Amino acid sequence: MTADTVTRQRPRRLHSATTRLATELGSLFVTIGLDDAGRPFEVFGSLGKAGSLQHGLTELACRLLSLHLRRGTPLEEIVGQIRGISEMQPWPNVMEGGDTVYVRGLGDAIALVLGAYLNPPANGAPADPSSAAD
Repeated sequence: MTADTVTRQRPRRLHSATTRLATELGSLFVTIGLDDAGRPFEVFGSLGKAGSLQHGLTELACRLLSLHLRRGTPLEEIVGQIRGISEMQPWPNVMEGGDTVYVRGLGDAIALVLGAYLNPPANGAPADPSSAAD
């Protein structure tokens, strides 16, 4: 990115999908807002109680990720940077396809959800996040 990178403005309405993942610290809800082309545009997350460290760090991470998405950072780069960040015990999650994936931390969980948009199905529907698991 260069200094003249433009931040895309948020449209009035976006479609979104929310994924719930189990973590050592409780349920993490990750909501991905999609642009008109079905690409991730913004990220929202909720973990822990309002005012807690976990809640604040989740909001911080999601705001920065949203800024990168709106400024055109390739999704592959974002997922590559945050996948595998681990600050908690691995926690199993059974995905829609029946596969079990382990969430190792906040970054790892968000990468799992965002990674599903790297190779979306031909019908344009959001991919199952378990397809992004290692």
